[in-house]
Amino acid sequence: MVSGRLKAVFGVAGVVFLSKLLGLAREMVIADRFGTSAEYDLYLIAIILPALAYGVINFASFYLFVPYLTRKLENNTNVSEAVGWKSAWSLFNFTFTGALIVTLIIILGAPLIMRIWAGGYAPEQFAMIVFYSRVTAFIVVLGLSEAFLRAVLNVKKKFTYPAAGPIIFNFFSILCIILFSGKFSVGAIALGLLAGLFLQNIYLALRLAGLKILSGFNLSFKHIDVRELVTMAGLLLLVELLNRSYFMIDRYFAPQYGEGIISALNYSQVLVQLPDAVVGFAIASVLFPLFSKTYDKNNLFRFNALYQKAIIGGLLVAVPLAVLFFVNAGEIIHLIFYRGVFDAASLTKTAQVLKPYTPTIIALFVISTSLRACYGRGLVRQVLIFTVFLLVLKYLTTALMPLWFGFAGISAATSISQVGFALLLFLLIVKRHRMEAKGKFILSIIKIFTAGIIGFILVYYVNYFAENYLDVMSRTASVIKIGISSSAILLFYGLPVYLFGFGDYIKEILRLQKSKD
Repeated sequence: MVSGRLKAVFGVAGVVFLSKLLGLAREMVIADRFGTSAEYDLYLIAIILPALAYGVINFASFYLFVPYLTRKLENNTNVSEAVGWKSAWSLFNFTFTGALIVTLIIILGAPLIMRIWAGGYAPEQFAMIVFYSRVTAFIVVLGLSEAFLRAVLNVKKKFTYPAAGPIIFNFFSILCIILFSGKFSVGAIALGLLAGLFLQNIYLALRLAGLKILSGFNLSFKHIDVRELVTMAGLLLLVELLNRSYFMIDRYFAPQYGEGIISALNYSQVLVQLPDAVVGFAIASVLFPLFSKTYDKNNLFRFNALYQKAIIGGLLVAVPLAVLFFVNAGEIIHLIFYRGVFDAASLTKTAQVLKPYTPTIIALFVISTSLRACYGRGLVRQVLIFTVFLLVLKYLTTALMPLWFGFAGISAATSISQVGFALLLFLLIVKRHRMEAKGKFILSIIKIFTAGIIGFILVYYVNYFAENYLDVMSRTASVIKIGISSSAILLFYGLPVYLFGFGDYIKEILRLQKSKD
């Protein structure tokens, strides 16, 4: 990743970081208002179908749009830009129709389908679950529109604008929760979800209008290869459906372990996904169009170089963050969520769930880059096979591990599955593309994990002695403990990393502002 790519990555990461801070603030407001309550559990069950459909269609569509539009608008010199945009709008019409059908199925089928997760609840509770499932179903069509607008902007190399979209979403979500939670209770979360996504779409559409491409909008389904799209979209939808079913499994098993476990899982999931949502998303967003451009075998060397540097860069960030989250799970949760109705019991539950979740931080960095690399190279079928296998693994481990570890076994099962998925994707790309200097690449990864293990052992003991002097749980104590652990990680992880030969890579990042494309 040359300096120009690094600039793009850091530019996107800076914008995403701000949006994720607002997203974290949104979760803090929810924790303050609802904690790990039965009412919030019901809402999280209610949005199982809409959230699943939104995640599947939003991500699958984005993974479909970027390679397709890149080849239509960037790589194909035999097609004029006007014809390319006609294909783009036909593609949007085709996929939007599918999203609208899914939305109607959720609205009409919620009373029947939701009995899978909510069959044991009282009639009034079940009615509430069905109501919020129907109300939030409209996020599906909003998610499809957002995926298309974001994909077009990415293809046009406008990375920061789509990255800034969630800022609009989170701002208005927070506003709705603060203003209306007293009147509508958890309904304020649903209102913020719909209003935030709608305004985010308006923001992206306005930016797209500035590129003067909306004038070519049409309502036809022509100019696209429907057979090719149905095949590719079907595979992507299956992959995302299976890959995003983890939380459905969690919410199926969690209620038997008591009130608030679903909420605790949700809060810990937000924290675990945060690092990848900032840095991993930035890396993957910048590289996805490039992976798609290197589709032909003549660009295999460039593809391999991009992939290797993205993985190494991601792991250099992910490994120390995973150590920090594991060592200071209680302190992080206390500092972020401990307020309002999020009490000591909520803190204990969420901390117990977060610790086994921390390996997922590393796995998500690898998955983010590897998935886009696989989709850019057309390896969707292989990804689908891996996803089916690991979904079965996730179900079995979620059923068995809580027998020994209690509800913390649910998040541990997710970590096992995500690490396995990351490893399979990584091996697929490494073996399929005959990477030059493959041994050096693998050795670099081993060095990073070795530095991580050294750092973990030493930081763990530093944190252990710090707790003897700061045994009172307060915000000040939490800040001090996190500060001590962070400093220890910088020393005990950073020094081995530098000695293992990553100094030049780090120096390139530090010289970023002075470098030129």
